[in-house]
Amino acid sequence: MIVRRYIVRDMPEAVMSIRKDLGKDAVILSTKKVRVKKWLGLRWQKRLEVTAAVGGDIPLHHDVVRNGAKAPAAPARKESRDTAPDTRPEATDVLEEPSFGAALAGAFGAYQATAAAMQPASALQDRDKAPVVEDVLRELASLKAMLQTQVGSRDGVPVASECETFLRAQGVSEEVARQWAERATANDPEVPMSTALSRVQQVILDELGDLATPMPISQDSRVVAFVGPTGVGKTTSIAKIAALYVLAGKRRVGLLTTDTFRIAAVEQLKTYADILGVPMLVVDDAQELPLRLAELSGCDLILVDTAGRNFRKPETVANTQSLLGSLAPDETILVASLTAKPDDLDALVTTCNPFGIDKFLFTKLDETSTLGSIPALLTKYKRPLSYVTVGQNVPDDIDILSVEQILSRWLGGGASE
Repeated sequence: MIVRRYIVRDMPEAVMSIRKDLGKDAVILSTKKVRVKKWLGLRWQKRLEVTAAVGGDIPLHHDVVRNGAKAPAAPARKESRDTAPDTRPEATDVLEEPSFGAALAGAFGAYQATAAAMQPASALQDRDKAPVVEDVLRELASLKAMLQTQVGSRDGVPVASECETFLRAQGVSEEVARQWAERATANDPEVPMSTALSRVQQVILDELGDLATPMPISQDSRVVAFVGPTGVGKTTSIAKIAALYVLAGKRRVGLLTTDTFRIAAVEQLKTYADILGVPMLVVDDAQELPLRLAELSGCDLILVDTAGRNFRKPETVANTQSLLGSLAPDETILVASLTAKPDDLDALVTTCNPFGIDKFLFTKLDETSTLGSIPALLTKYKRPLSYVTVGQNVPDDIDILSVEQILSRWLGGGASE
């Protein structure tokens, strides 16, 4: 008998290695989950430890060859009622784990010797013809473990339902989650969960089409307005975008704020403007807009910070819509926080949709693991993603990410930190 231990990622890999090394008659003795060190012991990874063995036509023992001499052939032995089998210890094959292999080989040899001594010759002859029940049971156990690893359901729950539950937890509406899960598992309803999520991602990307590609501020846009509720990070996001253009040195940036309601809002933006060395003007009402825009005539990119107000109030919506009508921006970007509830985000977009929203900017990506609102809003309102922010640092914590990069976090990848 030859016994070997394999450290693998999953059962299919183990079965391929076992069949390659030990042949089709190999039997899986045991399986268990283990953790192994990677990267110089600084990182642990989960693996599967599989122990397999093969016997029968492969001898358990062989004679030791020393000093280059060929071992003499063992004389033929006849078994009879009066003759017990030879129980002298013999050299064993070198295993991947010598201590375990030697112990198992010795125990198996002792068991064979004892069983042969206690049985008559007729029983010994019948033993060779009878099926080995233990080997059959082990093979069935290995097949069961393989099926449990490969089957796409858990505790009887279909993978489509499990996938739908995951999407609902990610902030996707019940109807959309069901549609995406069913489309992802339609051709193969018993795929593993990781494969199902990968297919859901592809379903989303196919549905989005060009909207899956990020679209930052266009080179043809001169006046860009940022709208959104209070506390989502509009002013900080504007400072980050302004810093990116200033550092690139390709466009002359000017800042304009209409947020005279929030305490220290003007001072905050003015501080950023002084650091970046760009002009910043304040607009008290819509009638001043033409004058202030004329004062920034030397700028080819004007970023407008609107007041963060409660958009559940009709007067707030009316004031903002009037301001944007006078401003006539080339682009209007809705700034929303990913830490908000999915239903609140959907209500916000519905309320702000009459403003002529062109793009989304999502903030606080670093503060949540719930990402389903991004593809849900993009597919529902047919608007692209411009930027995402991942912290408070100006200008470092802003990025231009595709939907595919963001959703890669579902599969264990990282978008941007």
